[in-house]
Amino acid sequence: MLTRRCGFLFTTTGRPCGNRVGEDAPWCRAGHPCAPVSALDDAVPGAPSARESRNDPRIRRSGTAPFRRDADIVQRATALVRRALSSDDAELHGTRADHILGDEGAALMLLGSPAASEPARAGVVQRFGLVGALLVVGFEERWRGCTTHGGAPRGVLHRGHKGAVALVDTLVRDFPKLDQRQLERLLRQLERCAGTGHEDEVARAHRMLHATYALAARDGTDRAHRAYLRALDRVLRLVGPLVIP
Repeated sequence: MLTRRCGFLFTTTGRPCGNRVGEDAPWCRAGHPCAPVSALDDAVPGAPSARESRNDPRIRRSGTAPFRRDADIVQRATALVRRALSSDDAELHGTRADHILGDEGAALMLLGSPAASEPARAGVVQRFGLVGALLVVGFEERWRGCTTHGGAPRGVLHRGHKGAVALVDTLVRDFPKLDQRQLERLLRQLERCAGTGHEDEVARAHRMLHATYALAARDGTDRAHRAYLRALDRVLRLVGPLVIP
């Protein structure tokens, strides 16, 4: 039974959507979230359920919005990489990561919403590696911020967000202009937030590899590809003795 109207606010006009929705529907026919936060928690890909949120002491809270611990963001990104590597080649089927990321509104819907496109998410991860997975998580957090804080404008974080959530939002915002050093520093900060940060040579080499892989895919220049090959050679030299009998 249709008993209410969607109250999602358009950021351009400030007007509500107004579509009629059922009492328990998590979103309207236009794809806007319109259910209570507890229902949306169960609908957002990768988010803990409302029951898990209530019982998990690792989840921080500020007001009515649930905040997951920073480690969860890195874990979600790692899981996305595993799924993307086992999926079909998205670009082979016409899904272009650069086209998706080129339109912020489309990216928010395709990567972060409850109706997210799995081929689009896999395409971004396959194109940019771990950095691509963190971009997807960043859009999930942006969508979550919009739904839990009354339709806040895209890219505007609630002041309660901090740590890894703020870092992935920075990645989403600044990815087109980040250089290698800045991207490596951001990855190191995310690891520290997750409690997994190391400063040994192997850890630094892996951060360089993730950064140069993403930048080679983003820029496509000979210089970027040479930087990636140097990073790959460095990692192989360091981990080779550990895996070769």
